[in-house]
Amino acid sequence: MAGNVKQRAADQRALNTFALWTAWAISSIAVFLMMYRDANVWAFVKHDQTRVSWIILGMFILGVLVSLAQAMKLTGEWFRAYRIESMMQSKGLSAVNPRKGRHIVDRFMGALRRIVDEGGKLDIEALVDVEFSAQHRLSQFVGLLGNLMITLGLIGTVLGMTITMNGLHGALGEIGFNQDLLIDGLRSAMDGMGVAFYTTLMGSVMGGVLLRVFSWITDASINGLQDLMLRTCIVHASADLEPSAARDVRNLEASVDHLQQKIELLNMAMQVSRENMAQLREETGRMHQSLSALLEDDPMRKLARSHARYARDVRPGFFARLFRRG
Repeated sequence: MAGNVKQRAADQRALNTFALWTAWAISSIAVFLMMYRDANVWAFVKHDQTRVSWIILGMFILGVLVSLAQAMKLTGEWFRAYRIESMMQSKGLSAVNPRKGRHIVDRFMGALRRIVDEGGKLDIEALVDVEFSAQHRLSQFVGLLGNLMITLGLIGTVLGMTITMNGLHGALGEIGFNQDLLIDGLRSAMDGMGVAFYTTLMGSVMGGVLLRVFSWITDASINGLQDLMLRTCIVHASADLEPSAARDVRNLEASVDHLQQKIELLNMAMQVSRENMAQLREETGRMHQSLSALLEDDPMRKLARSHARYARDVRPGFFARLFRRG
């Protein structure tokens, strides 16, 4: 019972990454709603002729989706890592049977087992860095999107100021000549100011704050996983990492245990097979009895039997009469 409670506690801790990501996603939605209500950002996005705000918004959505997928992946890794730690607490490295192609921590444990079994030179820190490098790059990609959004916001600022200057130049040239062109120039200048301010706001808030925190959450989770695997190997498998007679004995015991488990599975399979064969024999016997009863009650079979008896009774007299006539 204590082991089950401990495992449930580990599973709950494995949800920390996803819970933190979800909390920040809710905060991001709240920030976006505040921007929509107070700054009316969505109305600007719909009428933005430069399309810079569309690019910023699309990059933000892409970054959030990538970060969500990574957070879910890391949550599964945490579940498996706590499971491996629980197994190694009792029997060390020999208790772990890595799964193929599912989890990063399994690939790490498989590589560790292979190095130890082959007697190679072991560098745990380098190995764990290599195994988790892809996740680090994915987290850095989300951070890169945030930096690009900030840059796009600055580009939008420059474009907006350029539009503003052109509009003011046109408006100043029409003072005292054409009132309509003057108003159009001032309207163009105000649109340019909107592009400058709104793109800077979207790039700095969505990219500089929101996406960077998403990247930090996943990157911190990866670092925590690396620390957990290092601690697990150092504390619970230190005796298995150096060649010794005791390690060979433990490996032999683990091999015997695995062989015993396979033998038990084979015995169970054979027992099930014997039971199935017995049931098949019973079913065959019942089927034979049913067919025999069905044939006994078949009128065609009765008719054939009566014809056979008639032929046996008639045939001797028939041949005798033929001989007498001859």
